[in-house]
Amino acid sequence: MRLEELAEREGTEISLEWKSFLLRPAPEQRTLSEFTEYTKSWQRPAGLEPRAEFNSPWSGVSPPPSHSLPAAIASKTAGTFGSETWGRYHQNLLRAYFIDNRDISSSEVLLEVANESNIDTKLFEATRSAGEKDFEREVFADYNEALNSGVNGVPAVVIDNRYLISGAVEVEHYQKALTHYREIRDAENSR
Repeated sequence: MRLEELAEREGTEISLEWKSFLLRPAPEQRTLSEFTEYTKSWQRPAGLEPRAEFNSPWSGVSPPPSHSLPAAIASKTAGTFGSETWGRYHQNLLRAYFIDNRDISSSEVLLEVANESNIDTKLFEATRSAGEKDFEREVFADYNEALNSGVNGVPAVVIDNRYLISGAVEVEHYQKALTHYREIRDAENSR
């Protein structure tokens, strides 16, 4: 939400490029009670971002997601339908997980999210299936790039592939960081 606000303020001066980051790269079984306890930690970021919605702790009947890779591959799949479609899918995927508390490692849920995003589910599944290995390579390339940039969690922002801002920060903090790093870049370019 804050990055979208920053992009609106900055206009064409910046471009946002979303990358995959796997909080759980490999399947990991957790009990519903363990996962429900973990999701109590969502209350802090929910309090920091008034426009974000969280249903914390996890509620309902869905089991916890087993890992991050299926959702990341689904996101790469959605990206093949264009940036606007990817944006809808991304928002609906976040909603499915953080608000509706659905298992976004489930193929069935990922197809439901595609349908909710106005993507033909048969075409989505065919695209995902045909490109799965390539999408997985892209996801792990993003993930490794993030790790090499010092990212160890989300949210994280890397400016000019050099400067890391980790954690949820106010838009003004991003704005100050951009100004500061632009000054550094300009000074380096004037040498």
